[in-house]
Formats: sequence, structure tokens, C-alpha cells
Amino acid sequence: MEKLVVKTAVKTVLIILGIFIAVFAVFNFAFPQHMATATESIGNYDLAVKYASLRYYYTKSCYDLARCFDDSVLLGKDEYILQYGEPLIDHKDYGDVCKRKDGAQTGSRYSYDHWVKSKLSISYYNTGKKDKAIETAEQDNGKTGFVYGNALMSLAARVKSEKDVETAQKLVDILKTISTTDSKEGGYLTEVISSLLSLISNNP
Repeated sequence: MEKLVVKTAVKTVLIILGIFIAVFAVFNFAFPQHMATATESIGNYDLAVKYASLRYYYTKSCYDLARCFDDSVLLGKDEYILQYGEPLIDHKDYGDVCKRKDGAQTGSRYSYDHWVKSKLSISYYNTGKKDKAIETAEQDNGKTGFVYGNALMSLAARVKSEKDVETAQKLVDILKTISTTDSKEGGYLTEVISSLLSLISNNP
């Protein structure tokens, strides 16, 4: 009698476990956006990227692709940043995503577009693609103006932290061709150039 009770209890537990696994599997594949939210909330951005990526696979939405990128940045993995960042800036709805992201940060100097391209530029640099890093940063800023947080500013900070004199000189040559009419932007530009020149002069 006792053996029968034990067998029945074991079977019941196995059935419940099987149901739980099945429900979990269905939820994983059917609602990856909720799983991404759950894993983001506990700081597991490696899993969050995977769930966000599955969601993007289903929808092809630029907003879901941006989530993949954002979680990749929080994870700090250059390969993921490049994997999702490159198609993000080429997506037809990228401009709309930037407007919405910027609109959510009213009153700040925040620019999602500059932030994305800054992260891309730095990830190119971190993975040894220095020319691509410079090209991305230069295209982000252009030849006029120098707004706070642009990719050239971000890349310059990274280059200085690495004491990379050769890349610093290339950036200085580019920065000296930029013109600004805004005094504040001109100040940012002068400060970045001076910082790089200081690195170059102290590391001949």
C-alpha cells in the first residue's frame, strides 16, 4: 500500500513538473518580450538580449531591434553591440525610434542617435576596427557643430584612456576641420582637441 502511495505521489510530481516545463517553454517562445522584461529587471542582460532578439525575429520591428541594442550596451558585449547596432542604424524606422527615445528625455542633452553611434564607434575600436570607429564617429558629427555626447567626443575619451597616440592624432586632424558657430559647442571642441594634444605631447 505504501509503495502504491509513493508511486502515485512521484507520478503526480512528475506530471506537475512536466506541465510547468511545458508552460514555461510556451511562455518563452510565445511571449519573449515579457521574458526580456523579467530578465532585465534582475540585471541578466545576456538572457534579456536573447529574448529581445527572439521578439525581433518575430516582429522585425525597429523598436525591438533597439531593445536588443540597448540590452547589449548594458551587458557591455562589443560583439552584440555591433551585431544589433549595425542593422539598427540602417533600419527604415530608425529615425522614428530616435524621435521617440529623445522625446522621453525632454529637457536633457540626451540624443539617442549620438548615443547609438558613440557605442558603435567604441565597439569598433575595442574590437580592433579603428578606421571603422573613426569613420562612424566622423559621420555621426559631420563637419559643422559639435553637440555634447557626439561619437567623436566619446571615441576621443576612449582613445585617451588607452593612450593611443596614433589614433589620437588622426582624431585631432579631423576635429580641426570642424567648424562651430555655437560658443558652447566650440568650447566642447576645443576641450577635446586640447585633451588629445596633451596625450600626444606627453607620449612622443
